[in-house]
Amino acid sequence: MAKKLNILILDPFHTGSHAHWSRSLEQRWGALPNRTITLCTLPGRHWKWRMHSASAEFAQRCRPMTETPDAIICTDMMDVASFKGLLRRDWQHLPVIQYFHENQITFPWSPTDPDVQKGRDRTYGMMNILSAMAADAIWFNSDFHRKHFISAIATFMGPMPDGTRAFTDHPFEAKSQTLPIGIEWKREIDCLRPCNTPPTIVWNHRWEFDKAPAYFYRVLNHLQAHAVPFSLILLGPKFETEPDVLLRLTTQFRRNIIHEGFAPDRSTYAELLHRSDFVIHSPKQEYFGISVLEAMSFGVIPLLGKGNAYDDWCDEQFLVDDFETIRMRFEAIAQHPEPSRQRAREIASQFQWDTVVRSYDNALVKLIKA
Repeated sequence: MAKKLNILILDPFHTGSHAHWSRSLEQRWGALPNRTITLCTLPGRHWKWRMHSASAEFAQRCRPMTETPDAIICTDMMDVASFKGLLRRDWQHLPVIQYFHENQITFPWSPTDPDVQKGRDRTYGMMNILSAMAADAIWFNSDFHRKHFISAIATFMGPMPDGTRAFTDHPFEAKSQTLPIGIEWKREIDCLRPCNTPPTIVWNHRWEFDKAPAYFYRVLNHLQAHAVPFSLILLGPKFETEPDVLLRLTTQFRRNIIHEGFAPDRSTYAELLHRSDFVIHSPKQEYFGISVLEAMSFGVIPLLGKGNAYDDWCDEQFLVDDFETIRMRFEAIAQHPEPSRQRAREIASQFQWDTVVRSYDNALVKLIKA
């Protein structure tokens, strides 16, 4: 780590897990010896416009910079091919790495999105493919995501009329790597605590279509129908358009709710996670699972749907594929939660930022030396 490295991170959609990732890299990576991180961001709204416009905006911001970085890292929300074409000439030799939080080929679009209804939903998947081709390296937040994206490219290109070999023959696999997102780590957690009476289920995910709040609602209905008692802590952020199921859930289970609303700060969030016993989640897609890992780091016991990134790093005992299994494991684990709490925290420990950031540093050093 002797050689000094200056790294420019461009975050076109600076909110939620994207902002957590870029801010944490700025702080943790920048704290390593001989590392300087410069972070440039755009507000996390109007995601489609960000994918079209961020390349021009960031290329313009780079022009007056007086210090040349050793590498540029951006996210999947930017058109790398356009960015490279617009980038100042004296920087065009710099390696550009694209970090994929999600992708628009396999991401489940909401059926209410007007672009889906009008048949325009292939534009952004195509932008992701071209960006991945233009990037010098592509990093993914999970191996599940990496394999999912690369294997979907041939199918995505299938309906195109001709000239697809340039896309399907590109060495995506060779230039790709898995680098997870890190989580904040609280050193002292009581993993020997019993479950609350009744056991508390936490929801700490976005209230949006892709996170499948309807599935969560059906799980709660199943537990209620079998007279399984539970309480609820509902922490997920809400947006202008709330899913219809949210109103049904909060109305039907009003007596079960002991907290509802996005935590105003990290200390409140941590306190509420420590009061929770289970996190039950089976989204339509999960390319990493930061909210689940944050809960697990507090000894919250996961019951997670199979077929997502959880398969990469979670034990089989925490993976489920039907409501009956969820209910049986919920009731059994609630009687003796301590071993499951300890194992959940042990799994989460591998994603501490202090550990994860060094894998980023090693990957970048290797790329620059290549």
